[in-house]
Amino acid sequence: MRRKPAVSEILLTRILPELKSKTPYFSIKAVKRALMEANLALADETLREYMSEAMATGIVQDAGRGWYSRHEEPVRLDPKPLAKIIRIVEKAFPLLDFCCWSTVQFNLFAQHLIAQPTILLYAESDALESVAERLREAGWSAWANPNQKEAEKLVRPGEKSVVLRPAISKQPEGANHVASIEKALVDLMVEAPKLQLMDPAEAQRILDTCLHSGLLQLPVLITYSERRAQQIASTQITN
Repeated sequence: MRRKPAVSEILLTRILPELKSKTPYFSIKAVKRALMEANLALADETLREYMSEAMATGIVQDAGRGWYSRHEEPVRLDPKPLAKIIRIVEKAFPLLDFCCWSTVQFNLFAQHLIAQPTILLYAESDALESVAERLREAGWSAWANPNQKEAEKLVRPGEKSVVLRPAISKQPEGANHVASIEKALVDLMVEAPKLQLMDPAEAQRILDTCLHSGLLQLPVLITYSERRAQQIASTQITN
């Protein structure tokens, strides 16, 4: 008599591979729906144990609290375009907490290459004008928190173009003053229309390409986008 597969076996060998084939990311809610559609039931604690097993054996990867992915390697942004500005700001303001990202870091994921970059630097509000002044002394075109009208009139992309913005409360943490990719992606979506960095549709394509290219921390991305009141119109993160 043929053995009936255990629920765990069905989950690990059929349901999870099927979810992976449909989307690069899926939530624990999507797993529960798939189990219900297969007329299978698992207690939450048991399901969590099986999902831990799936991550340990490489069937899926951890994409953050309650999210999973088929991607094995994180998406990374090249920090080299930020090296010069970080050195200048670090030297002038050694105690300043700041982070930055550049539009040119997204060239790998863009449909149209960004030849003239713009850097976004985030620090405490009271320090922005002082930092901008020091950068201008060093030959940079620096603007401290310009509004949209000022940006349209003044901000022009270039090798030493930088816009300074106030740090966002509870923004994702980066490393060595380089913004995390989750922060940079959401900020790009917000700033693209404000600073005319690119067409918003191109910013959305960059986000979608990143989601399909490697592992991102989905809860970080979603929570920060909500904090910035920026809806991310990507079907890949709605399961």
